[in-house]
Amino acid sequence: MSYVEPSPLDRNTCFVTFDGHRTGDRATYIYKTTDLGKTWTSLATKDILGHAYCVRQDLVNASLLFAGTEYGLYISADGGKQWARFENNLPKVAVHDMVIHPRDHALVMATHGRGVAIIDDITSLRQINDQVAAQALHFFETKPTVLRDPGSGGGWFGGSGNFTGPNPNETAKIVYYMSKRHTFGKMYVEVWKDGKLLRTLPAGKSAGINMVEMPTSLEKPKSAPTNNRMALFGALFGPNLPAGKYEVKLIKGKDTYNTTFSLINDPQSAYSEADREAQSTLTTKLYGQMEQLAYIYHVLGDVETKAKAVTGAKTKLKKQIDELAAKAAKLKNNLVALEGDFYIDEGERVNERLSDLYRQVSGYPGRPSQSQVDRAGTVEKELADVQRQFDEFTGKSLKTVNDALTAAKLNAIIYATFQEFKEDKVAGSGNSGDGQGYRILTTSPLGMHWTSGWLAN
Repeated sequence: MSYVEPSPLDRNTCFVTFDGHRTGDRATYIYKTTDLGKTWTSLATKDILGHAYCVRQDLVNASLLFAGTEYGLYISADGGKQWARFENNLPKVAVHDMVIHPRDHALVMATHGRGVAIIDDITSLRQINDQVAAQALHFFETKPTVLRDPGSGGGWFGGSGNFTGPNPNETAKIVYYMSKRHTFGKMYVEVWKDGKLLRTLPAGKSAGINMVEMPTSLEKPKSAPTNNRMALFGALFGPNLPAGKYEVKLIKGKDTYNTTFSLINDPQSAYSEADREAQSTLTTKLYGQMEQLAYIYHVLGDVETKAKAVTGAKTKLKKQIDELAAKAAKLKNNLVALEGDFYIDEGERVNERLSDLYRQVSGYPGRPSQSQVDRAGTVEKELADVQRQFDEFTGKSLKTVNDALTAAKLNAIIYATFQEFKEDKVAGSGNSGDGQGYRILTTSPLGMHWTSGWLAN
C-alpha cells in the first residue's frame, strides 16, 4: 500500500493506492470505499499510465480526484470514471505526494527529480460537471486578482543556487471550457473598461480548459531615447490598471461570448483609496505626456530624415528644405539628453525630467508628495511650450515647404498620426529602447547591476 487518503468530505469514504513496481508489477491500483472499508471499487482505468503513488480528493468537489503516478499527474472530474493526464508545463515525472492548500486552492506536488510543482488555482477544475461539458463554451468563475503595489519589492537575483520558485504571476485569468477545438474563423479576446477597449488578446482554441492571461498593467509608455539612467528606468514599466470590474468579449467566428473579471487592491495594504486615486491620476497624466513627447520626437526625426532625402528640388526650394531639416533637428535635440557617459556625466532635458518623475510617482502606490506635484506642474508648462513649437513647426514651416514641393510636382513630406504611432504602424515608433543607453542598461555588466539593484528595491 503506497497511500491512504481519508475523504475530507465524507467520513465513510477512503481512497488507497498500491505500488507493486518493486516486484515487477507496474499496473495501476487505485481503490475507493464508501462503507468504511467493507467493500472496495477500483478506480484504475486504461486512461492512466504507470503505477500509482498517491491519490487525493478535492476539499470542495467530491467528484474531483488527483492521482500521482510514475508518469505524472492524472485528474478525474467524475469521481474516477475517466482520467486525463495533466500536461500543462508538467512533464511525465513521478508524482510521489500531493497536498491541496485550503486557503490558496493550490495543488502542491512532490515529484521525483523535478522538485515541487504547483498548480496555483484549481477552482476552475472544481466547476467541471456534465452541464459544463455539454456546452460549446463555458466561462469559469475566477476569484478577484489582487493588484501588487508598485515598488513593494520582491525581486531577488541570487542565481541558480537558490531553491526557490516564482510566485504565481500577477495576471488576471480568463478561463473557459470548450467542448470542441476551434478550427475555422478568427478567435480572440477583447478586454473592456468603461466602454474603452484596453487590450486584444489571442484566445486558446483547444478542446477542454483554456486560460487567457490579462496583464494587470498597461504597456510600458512609448518614450523618446535617452542616455540618462533614471529616465530609462522610468520607461521600463506601465502603470497598474485600477481596481474594479472589467468586461470580456470572446469572439469565436460569428459568435460572441461575454464574461467579467475583477481586480482588487491588496486588502493588507496601508494605502487608502484616496491616496491611490491621487497617485493613479498623476501617473496616468504623466504616462500620456511621455507618449505625446515621444510622438513629437518621432515626427521631428521623421521630417528631418525625409527632408534630407528629397531630390530634384531647385536651389531656392533646396534651401528651404535644408532649413526645415535643420529646424527639425534643433527642436528634436532640445527634447532629449543623448550626451554623456551614461554614468556620471549625464544630461537632462524635458524628456529626462518627465520620465524620472513618472518613475518616482508610478513606483509608489501612495499619494504623490507636494514636491512631485509641483514638479509635475513645472514639467507641464515645459511641455506646453514644446507643443506650441511643434504645432508652429508642422502648421507653418512644414506646410510652407510642402506647398512648395507640391507646386514643384514633388512628393510632400508627410508624417504619421498619433494613433498610427501608438499602434506601431510606422517605422521607428519604438521607445527609449532604441537608444544606446538602453542597450548599455540591458547588456553591459554595470548596466545589468543597476537594473537588478533597482528592481529589487
